[in-house]
Amino acid sequence: MKLYLGMIVIGGMLVLGACSEEEQPIVNDTMEEEEMEENVVEEEVVEETETSEEETPEEPSTDASEATMGEASPLLKKGESTSFVFSEAGEFSIYCEPHPVMKMNVVVEEGAELSGDVSLEIVDYEFSEETITVAPGTVITWTNQDSAQHNVAFE
Repeated sequence: MKLYLGMIVIGGMLVLGACSEEEQPIVNDTMEEEEMEENVVEEEVVEETETSEEETPEEPSTDASEATMGEASPLLKKGESTSFVFSEAGEFSIYCEPHPVMKMNVVVEEGAELSGDVSLEIVDYEFSEETITVAPGTVITWTNQDSAQHNVAFE
């Protein structure tokens, strides 16, 4: 019995000893990681400055899908967005697939006042505009503000 208790005590001391030895390298590793993070942050700032100089504010974003008949965005959760570029003149009928009563029209015509990037919202089971007229090349971004999921689909 004494041997058993002695082994438990020695085992506990070894575990505590091993734990205390690991704490010092962790502190050193943390200090080295912090120094590395500072260097990375400085590099990121430099990169952001360089890219902002290259961008021109008048150009519409290029990650938008082309607006075409039969196209539809994925379902959008609250706060999510989708974008479409309207390159060709014409009228586009838009609706929400899960809620087909939600409808709007986009008219694309030369000389329209709205161009570049246009932001619209989906709120209270409605698109924020019933009809909107934009110039060719305009990118429209819809952001879902409802707790229900919606999408942007083209008839």
